[in-house]
Order: sequence, then structure tokens, then C-alpha cells
Amino acid sequence: MQLLDRLIVRELTPPLLFGVALFTALIFAGGYVFMITEYAVKGVPLRLVVELALLYLPQIAVKTLPMGMLLATLLGFGRLSSDWEITALRAAGVSLRRIMAPVFVMSLLVSLFAMGFNETLVPWATARANTIRAEILKSLELSEQQAFGFPQYKEGRLDSYVIVAGGRDPQTQTLFQVTILKYQAGSQRAPEAVAYAQRAEWTGENEWVLYDGWVRTMEGQTLTFRMFRAEPRAQVRIERTPVQIEALLTQVDERSFRQLREQIEFYEREGADPQVVRQLTVELYNKINVPLASLIFALLGAPLGIRPQRSSPATGFALSVAIIFLYWVLARYLIILGRSALPPLLASSLPNMIGLALALWLITRRERA
Repeated sequence: MQLLDRLIVRELTPPLLFGVALFTALIFAGGYVFMITEYAVKGVPLRLVVELALLYLPQIAVKTLPMGMLLATLLGFGRLSSDWEITALRAAGVSLRRIMAPVFVMSLLVSLFAMGFNETLVPWATARANTIRAEILKSLELSEQQAFGFPQYKEGRLDSYVIVAGGRDPQTQTLFQVTILKYQAGSQRAPEAVAYAQRAEWTGENEWVLYDGWVRTMEGQTLTFRMFRAEPRAQVRIERTPVQIEALLTQVDERSFRQLREQIEFYEREGADPQVVRQLTVELYNKINVPLASLIFALLGAPLGIRPQRSSPATGFALSVAIIFLYWVLARYLIILGRSALPPLLASSLPNMIGLALALWLITRRERA
């Protein structure tokens, strides 16, 4: 049986490596190539550009290892099935469960490797990449790329929207180039007032103070100010605390499982937005469930790869892309539901649970065939 195990492992290893490289290249090309080439064109030293590109690869690889495992089992078992090797093994009395034993072990090792990778190299590489990118933006004076914004609600309706075009200093809790759009009550959501300030500082007393700016109302009245607190009539103000803003901007790839869990506990104590905390909790559990998808995809791909008729590798590619697309659409949708409707653990685990149930059904069906 060791010969069988070696046969399966040798069959799966090349397409696994090829699949990880292929999907990593595709994701990198779709999400990072434009940014990297823009920096190079604008004169950023090549050393920094290359280092930045390499630092983004670990966080991508954690997500593409399950994809590569799925492609490996679909192509590997598709080839074994097309050459009648699976049929010969079954005729010799080898059960499908025994044939899949090396698949289970190999995919489990890949999942454990991805978890360790995600806990050690990914947080360091992501933090280092963010540091380099901040240095590049500073040298190119592209602070607008650090901008962020968030809505503010009152009695269930959109009350205002805050745009922080100049970024945030986490040490001093200062926001730069702040614009606040205050909306009217009703269905039209027309702006009632617009405020702009060069900076906003947290007083430590549940209030932001705006400096060096102006407020314009719907009637055309304009108020310029050196220092400004909440205007009584327009109620133009920033409602979120620094902790709530920090929670909104938390990057999960920068933190290990333990660090992110401690951060979430801190946000809960400090009264951060419950929906944001729940979303971060879903991402916390994803640090386990995304690497574990390598095991689920392998168990799903092996029985799907066994087909009674000959098929080309293109069939395996098409099937892998379809499964990956459905998996990630479902996972993203459940993250949204995890903010309010579903428990975070269930929202994170449900795609793998569905995949495992489907895999066990397919294995049982192929075993009886």
C-alpha cells in the first residue's frame, strides 16, 4: 500500500505546485500589479518595488493553497481515472476510501502548513509591506491614497458621512483633511450642511474638535473657524471614537490569531461598533477555516475527478474555477451576514461545512458505483 500512497502523492504534487503558482500570479496581477508598476514608473527605487511585490505574496499564497489543492485532486484523479488506474485499483479490491487516504494526509499537512504560515510569516510580511508602502506614499506625496470614510447613522437612517482624505495619525489620534456631509431627514438624502477641517483632534471627552475650516449650510451661509465643536443647528460632528475608527481600519493580515483575538477583546471593552467587531470575529475564525479549505477542497476534488469517460485537463480547470468562485462568493456573503444575522463562528465555518458534507456524499456515491 505504500506504493499506492507514493503513486497518489507523486500524481498530486506537480499540479498542486502549478495551481498555487498559477492562482497566486492571477490574484497578484489582478490586485497588485497596477500599483507596483505605478510606483516603478514614478521613480521609486527598484529594490523597494521588488521587495514590496514579494511581501504581498505570502498573504496571497495562504488563499491559493486551497485552490491549488483542488486543482491537484481534479487533475490528478482525472488522469488516473482516464487511464483506468482507478478502475484497476477498485477491481483489485482497494476501496475508494483507501485510495483517498494519502489525499487526506497530504491535504491535512497542507492545511497545517498554511495555518502556521498565516500565523508567522504573513503578519510580518504584511506589516513590513504596509511600512514600505507608507514610505513610498510619503516620498511621492500621495497621502490621498491613505484616505478612508465611514457613514454615521441616527435612528436607523443615514445621518452623515465622514471622509478623511488626509489619513490618520494613530499616535496622536488626529484626522487630517476631514469633510463631513450632513444629510436631511427623508428619502432624498440631500446634503443639509458640509463641513471641512484641516484636522480633527480627539479631546478624550467623547468629542472631536475641528480646526482650520468652514461650515456651509443649505441656505448658503458660511462659517469659517479656527476651532469648532458641534454646531447647534446643523449638528455637524464626528460621532465615532478613535477606538471605533481604529476597529474600522484594522487589517487582519497584519495580526496573528492571538493578536487579533486580543484586539477584538479590547474593542469590545472600549465599545467599538458591534457590527465591525462581529465582522473582525468572522475574519478571526477565517484564519483557521481558510487554510482548512485545503482539506475540504481535496476531499471534494478527488471524487469529482473520477469520471467514467475520458476528459481533458481543461475540464478540471473549468471545474476548479467554478468551485472556487462559488466558495468565495458564499464566504464573502456570509461575512456580511456575520455582522448581524449569523454567529461569527457559523458564518466563517459554513462554507467548509457545506463542502465537507458534499464531499462525503460524493465519496459515498463513488464508493457504491
